[in-house]
Amino acid sequence: MKIEYNIKEVEPNIYAVIIPDNYHRPMLFCRVQEYYESPNPKFRGKNFSIWDFIEWYSRQKRDAFTYAFDWGGFNIPLNVAESCYSKLLKKGEFTPYDKEMNYIVKTIRGMVGNGKAYIIGAADMEGWTFKHEVCHGLYYTNKMYKELTDEVTDTISLKDYMKFKENLLKMGYTEGVIDDEIQAYLNFGHDWPAFSKGISKKLCKSLHKKYQTVYNNFLNNANN
Repeated sequence: MKIEYNIKEVEPNIYAVIIPDNYHRPMLFCRVQEYYESPNPKFRGKNFSIWDFIEWYSRQKRDAFTYAFDWGGFNIPLNVAESCYSKLLKKGEFTPYDKEMNYIVKTIRGMVGNGKAYIIGAADMEGWTFKHEVCHGLYYTNKMYKELTDEVTDTISLKDYMKFKENLLKMGYTEGVIDDEIQAYLNFGHDWPAFSKGISKKLCKSLHKKYQTVYNNFLNNANN
């Protein structure tokens, strides 16, 4: 099995793993992503059997393992990925994808040194999925970006915020990443049906413009 990918630092301390193949990308990120934010506490933060995860996930999908179809973009703090594989080493259940992803994690750590960093996965660097994942990276690595986007999030009424949260939980996200996902989706993906269900298009578009102002101003200032 050969997986074609490139690793590039796309913003300070944000490393993109660009994998064009729509099957290899989700399978490569599957373990570390679910270790980071699986909705099932049996897997989140745990040294889990990949076969147990595949069975559990398939049972939610009429006994079909649709992970590669369901997910296209990925994001995870570097130290979380390292924690995942340090636990897995004790058990030794490495799949070919784990071996490759562990190599990628070690490669990025070598590029970063001892600092804080974030890994994102996407098919290319052109579409909204890539930019959506960059938003996650900025939210984690840059205190100012997080503060500015949180200020916009704080303007959302409780009713609408709870609806966004409800939608995200149904999509498979966890309580701990709700604010992060709200800012990322409202930047890139504000009209995604599963995310915006039950919320007015006018409000989503208005919030999108606010988050985009923060995103564009932040990147423009950072690159000047």
